Amino acid sequence: MAVLVTGGAGYIGSHMVYALADAGEEVVVLDNLSTGFWWAISPAARLVEGDIGDEALLGQLTRDHKFDAIIHFAGSIVVPESVSDPLAY
Repeated sequence: MAVLVTGGAGYIGSHMVYALADAGEEVVVLDNLSTGFWWAISPAARLVEGDIGDEALLGQLTRDHKFDAIIHFAGSIVVPESVSDPLAY
């Protein structure tokens, strides 16, 4: 099964990526690395550095991989920043 994990370089997403990879699934991680870390991702997964708002990138990924599932962990969660710059959220 091919799975896209958005935000897969973050704390929770990276644990899901390891679980999927350990189960033998094909895993592609889409993350902009703004708060995640490339080294947190299972070496068995493919990292694509990019933003979930990039429609062309998402279209290309879905055409290339024919995902069976998408698991969405991407998001911004810094409360003080969301108050000071609400339009970014």
